[in-house]
Order: sequence, then C-alpha cells, then structure tokens
Amino acid sequence: MLLRDRLVATFLYVRVTERVIEKCETLLLMRQREIRLLGQPAVLIEGSLTAPPRGSKVWGLLAYLASTSGGHPRSQLAELLFGGAEDPLGALRWNLAQLRRLLDMPDALKGANISLDLPANVAIDTQILEAGDAVALEVPGLGQELLAGLSFPDSPAFDLWLLTERRRLARRTASLLGEETLTRLSRSEYEAAIGYATQLVSIDPLDEGYHALLIRAHALAGDHSAARRQYDHCREILNREVGSEPGAAVIAAMSAVSPRSIEFRADQPENVDARVDVAWRTFHGGAVDHGIDLGRSAVAMADSGRDQSAQLWTRLFLGAMLGMAVRGWDECAAVLNEALHMAGGLGWPVEAATALGILAGNDMMRADYESATRHAHAGLARSDDPGARSANLMFLAAVGADTASFDEAIEHARAAFAAAEASTDPIRIVYAASHAGRVFLMHGDMPGAREFAEEAVAVASGTLLTLLPWPLTILAEIEIASRELDVATRRARQAAALAATTHIAYQRALACRAMGLAEAARGNTGSAVDYLTQALAYGQQTTGEGYTFHWPVAFVLDSLSTVTAESDPETSQRWAAALQDHVTSLGMHTFTTSAQRKPVPASLGRLYAKIGSH
Repeated sequence: MLLRDRLVATFLYVRVTERVIEKCETLLLMRQREIRLLGQPAVLIEGSLTAPPRGSKVWGLLAYLASTSGGHPRSQLAELLFGGAEDPLGALRWNLAQLRRLLDMPDALKGANISLDLPANVAIDTQILEAGDAVALEVPGLGQELLAGLSFPDSPAFDLWLLTERRRLARRTASLLGEETLTRLSRSEYEAAIGYATQLVSIDPLDEGYHALLIRAHALAGDHSAARRQYDHCREILNREVGSEPGAAVIAAMSAVSPRSIEFRADQPENVDARVDVAWRTFHGGAVDHGIDLGRSAVAMADSGRDQSAQLWTRLFLGAMLGMAVRGWDECAAVLNEALHMAGGLGWPVEAATALGILAGNDMMRADYESATRHAHAGLARSDDPGARSANLMFLAAVGADTASFDEAIEHARAAFAAAEASTDPIRIVYAASHAGRVFLMHGDMPGAREFAEEAVAVASGTLLTLLPWPLTILAEIEIASRELDVATRRARQAAALAATTHIAYQRALACRAMGLAEAARGNTGSAVDYLTQALAYGQQTTGEGYTFHWPVAFVLDSLSTVTAESDPETSQRWAAALQDHVTSLGMHTFTTSAQRKPVPASLGRLYAKIGSH
C-alpha cells in the first residue's frame, strides 16, 4: 500500500475512533442519575441503586456540596468535615474518591477548589425542592429530614450546619405544602388539600397553624367527625409535649365544623356592604375580635347570597383584619386564597393584587420570606393600583429589613409610603408609615424613623386605634436613644394600654419592650428584665394563632442579651444563644449579625463563626 493510502486509512481510523469515543461519552452522560438526600440518602443510576459508600462522611460531603454554591478550598472542606482526623486533607481525598465512585463520575470533584458541577441529566431532590415548582411535590423524600438518621458528632461545625439546613429545608417543604393546601382549598379540591395538610402536621406536629388548616380542610369537606378527631389529636399532642391547650387558631377552625346560620336576602346585597362597613370600623376602633367576628358573618352572608363579587370583597376585608391583628394564619391564608381564585375568575386585577399583598404579609409574619417575596412581586405585576402597590411594596420592605437587605428595604419603604399617600386611604398610610419607620429604625436612621412614625401616629390618632400602638413604640425607642426617657415612657404606656384593649400580642410585646428599654436606660436593670421577659411571653403568644411571629421575638431576645450584658454576663450569653438559635435557620440575617456580636459561649461562638465562613 502506498504511503499516502496508509496515511488516509490511519486518518479515517482515528476519526472513526474519535466519533466512537464521543458517542460513548454522550451515552454515558445520558445515563440518568438521581441523588436523594431527603430521607435515607441514595444515588440511583437509570433507576437502580448504586452501592452505598463506606462511612457517612461521603454523604455529608455530597449534601454540603449540593446545598452550597461556588468552589470550596480543600482546606476549608477538610476542616469542616475532617478536622479531627490525623490527616484531614488525606481524609478529604479518600472521601472525594469514594464520592466519584458513588456518582460514577471519575473526572468530577478535582482541583484546588471543589464544587459539584453536574451535567443536566442529574436530578438532586434538595435542588428540586428549592426550585419550589409543582415537580417538588412529587419528590420521594418530601417531608423527610435531610440525611435522615445520620449525625456527625466528631465534626461539630458540620453538625451545626446540618441542623440549620434541616430546619431550613423543613420550612421550605412546609411552605410548599402549605401553599398547595391553600390552593386546593380555594378550588374546593378537598381530598388533595387534606392530604397535603396531613403532611404538614407530620412535619411539625407542634405548629398549631397546621393543625388548624387540617381541621378546616376536613370541615370544608363536610367530614365533621374527622375534624373533631384531628382537634382531639392536636389537643393530645400539645398537652403531652408542651403542657398547653390548643390556641385560638385551632378553636376558630373548629367553629367551621358547626357554622352559624345567617339569614340573607338575595335581593338586599346592601346588607353585606353594611356588615362589612361596621366590621371594618369596629375593628379599627379597637374592638378587634368583635370586628373580626362581624367580618366572618359578612363572609357567611355573602356566601348565602351567591354573589361572587360580595364573596370576594368580604374575604379581602376579613383577610386584612386577620392579618393586621395576627390572628389565625390558616384562616387568613385560606380566605385570601379563595379571594385570589375568585378575582382570577372575575378578571379583577386590583383585587387579586390586594389579596397577594396581604398574603405576602401573612408569609412575612411566619418568616417565610421566599413566599412573601414571590406573592409581593406577583401582586406588583398584577396591578398598578396605588393601594395594592403599597401593600406589596410594604411587605417587600419588611422582608428586606429582616434579611439585612437595607438598600432595597429603604427603597421599597419609601415607594410603599408614596403609593399609600396616592391612594388617600388613611389606613394604608398608617400601615405603610409604620413599616417604613421600622425599616429606618432597624437601619439606625433615627431621623428617618421619627418622620415616618410621627406621620403614622398623627393619622392614626382618634379613629384608627388598632394601628396606633406600633408607631408609638417606634417613637418611644427613638426617644430612648435620645435620652428623652420620660416622653418615651409615656408613649410606651399609652401603647401598652391600647394593646391591652385590642389584645394584639405583638403590639403588647413591643410596648413592654419599650418600657424595658426605658428602665434599662435609667439603670434599673431588674425592672428592665421584668418588662422584657413579659414582652417575650406576649411575643410568643402568636404561636396559638399559628404564626410564631418571629421578628418581635427576635427584637426582645436581642434586648434581653444587651440589657443583661454587664450585670449578668452568663445570662446574657444564654439570651444571645437563644437569639442565634431562633434566627439562624430562618434567614433573618439582620438578627443573625446582631446575635454574632453578642458574647455567646466560646464553644458555640466558634461553631457559628465556622458556619458563617462556610
């Protein structure tokens, strides 16, 4: 054979070989891989379980890389997971080799910085859950614990990360299931709603809001026996675990089992309008629970008359009252989702945007910041109505303040107040000004906080007594900072007296906190601690309404740690640790930063510092 022919044959052979290799590589990449980290961890390739690795550290390494972005220096991973080993870097190399074998990816996880760069055909259940779409509801381990059954006592920094991540993913799961439950209820798909609500209760059996939602779902489905059984089950769990009776949210849900019969004449829709007007005025006049009861009766009247526009409006007003009073998370969310569904059917974008804004507030109060942000942005996209925009922007500002995104929070707060003023609605103005005052106060801008708080007090005084205590406490805190202690105490006492009438727990908590801070500024530490511990008790009362309204509790814990720092450092450390534990898994970065400045116990401080660096 001529040399030229040999060269051509060799070239063709090489090209064919390259194509065969490329095809094999493509086929290898096409092999579907599934990584399950929720529940008992596993890796499946084409539906078949791969052989598990030796030891649990491989799973820990996989979970950490799958849950964190960017590249991680080898030294950082070695310290996090293998700090107790004789050769931490050697232990890391061995576990990375095990992980490559587990994933059947021999060329992955190499280099100085380790990251989990996976092809598109690899599905990780935790990442599907984070995406939060309908596919997440089909994840096999939904509702189960991250790396269930595994612990890492010889790697305390990683163990703390895992605990925090488990809590965060449990909250993400609960948020997803809660939203799906409420959506199904709004569509009268009761069987599906009951199934999702049952999963919610199994995730957190001590959350009264979930029990209330499941009771409500059974009642709406007409299965009153099941509703009563769920109530008894809830009561038994609370008695056994925390020694308490079911709170107001569960009791209110049980009222749906035997709803009151309200006479309504279809030819007189003005009866509904009159009932809503009286309910609204009564609520803002300070008779909060009576106003809410009137709102519930207005919903029942509207449902009797089959007038969908009346059904929508009564639900919006009831949802707004429940949200402002921090009453019954489940009921508030249920009526607002019904209103949102009705607004979509009627083609009313302003009402839909309003419902989404109030839902955003309902989410924010449970520190469900992802849902709050999603609802608020959806509301802004639905309508340019200034009143609806004010609500959605206001709660975006609140989320920003809690999560230390202050530039965005300030921008949203100013825009929310401007929209409220454009709406000319005094209630929206007071609420937006109060939220803006809180944002500026948390940011440390006392003049800005004073401007908004004074506006809220001026507009609320006289007729909007229910909204008045909160801006009064903001002004009291500003005056404490400027050493106007007598003025601050008078404002705090006025707020406390009004909040005692309205029985709005978070307002009572903030008023007591202001009284405590004033006493601390006078040097009366013992009296200050008494007020602050009472404030903490009030703040925690929202648990019975299904909220566990987190930021007032964080405010009080932060104050308790600060006030006791000099007189009782050990107690101060315990309050700081309680604050850190309260906010770490919630994404409340503003309070996390504050907690990390506190003198927490040295061992705990080192762990949190490591978690922060990772």
